Amino acid sequence: MVVDTQNNLSPLITPFTEEHEMFRKSVRAFVDKEINPHVEAWEADELWPAHEVLQKMGALGFLGLSYPVDYGGAEADIWFTVVLMEELGRIHCGGVPMGISVHTDMCTPALAKYGSHELKEKYLTPALRGEMVGCIGVTEPGAGSDVAGIITRAERD
Repeated sequence: MVVDTQNNLSPLITPFTEEHEMFRKSVRAFVDKEINPHVEAWEADELWPAHEVLQKMGALGFLGLSYPVDYGGAEADIWFTVVLMEELGRIHCGGVPMGISVHTDMCTPALAKYGSHELKEKYLTPALRGEMVGCIGVTEPGAGSDVAGIITRAERD
């Protein structure tokens, strides 16, 4: 833990270590160099280069923070993910950080937890490297993408 005394107020105890703050600087630099300068054009095109951005993030180790080392992750503590999400919040639009977050925190966790070794090698490892883009699809007649409104259920025979 780090004690923050820079604000001349009472000391603030934070869960972030110097390693977390170094990581924060890396993510912030990435956002400032690789994402924010392009957001306006991506918004005009109504498309962002997910494959390109995720490959760069994967090469920097940003996509596998909490995942097993065996599959290319870092097995880092939760605070690294918190730092990543805080810095993604600095992106000058909503769609890009949402797309990254869907990849890192909605698609890959179930695969990491419940997938067989073979599935993890085939899909999780390349996803953590940014070579595959994770996504979700949720729809049903009458519900669209309203997850709470979906009534379809799977039943074992």
